[in-house]
Amino acid sequence: MKIKYLGTAAAEGIPAMFCKCDNCNRARALGGKNIRTRSQALIDGKILIDFPADSYMHELRYGIDFSDIPALLITHVHEDHCYLSEMTNRRAGFAHIDGAPALTIYGSEDVYKDYAEHVGAFFLNVPKSSCNAVNYSFIQAYKPTEIEGYTVTALRAYHGTVHPYIYLIEKDGKALLYAHDTDIFPDETWDYLEKSGVKLSYVSLDCTEGCKTVRYHGHMFIDRNLEVRKRLFEIGAAGKSTLFCINHFSHNGTNACYDDMKPVADANGLLLSYDGAEFEF
Repeated sequence: MKIKYLGTAAAEGIPAMFCKCDNCNRARALGGKNIRTRSQALIDGKILIDFPADSYMHELRYGIDFSDIPALLITHVHEDHCYLSEMTNRRAGFAHIDGAPALTIYGSEDVYKDYAEHVGAFFLNVPKSSCNAVNYSFIQAYKPTEIEGYTVTALRAYHGTVHPYIYLIEKDGKALLYAHDTDIFPDETWDYLEKSGVKLSYVSLDCTEGCKTVRYHGHMFIDRNLEVRKRLFEIGAAGKSTLFCINHFSHNGTNACYDDMKPVADANGLLLSYDGAEFEF
């Protein structure tokens, strides 16, 4: 299995538009891996996770044809992860994509409300199998669902929306836990991970605040990442071969630039994401 990080920042990006904070000025000066766009990832070129406003730029930058991707998982309804109004450009007459697969969006009830408001009316009379179709499928928490040959399980996250999800994605003995826009997981998610007997190959963890310790809940920072890793080992979901990567950074955190966070990640045995990074496991 392979994950490609298309965007690795929180809502504002790094550097943030309109911002002249030290982190943003430093990122502009350094360039390269220190520039982070809004969060999005691609699994094996088949399953897209989240759809921010930067999606069009990601498609151009990495030479990806999004019309060839049949499945989109949405973690939660915040706009930096769920910019679904862009999907209206997939309509016949706007997109000429004969032979492409229909697109199905998977998510929770509140994501469906966003879909219905911005997208659904445009596709009411489009056959679900049509190349131009944008379909919606509810995915229920803790119920494994078969999607494009993968077993995908939505797990409840701890974040500021009604039904935020993190995702467990499994195929051919490999297991990826994609855990962003969440704090330390809710008890029911820990229970599921322990009782399922899953052996994680790769864990991608929210590190929005970098090395900054914060009191609010909904995101994580490095110390909470280490706490999650420790607990995953304790419940038997992680082992010596499990790779852990920190991702999803805000300019409001500390060590927000890649060059500043890399020594911290290395010292703690963590991979560090950057826009365009690929990790195979």
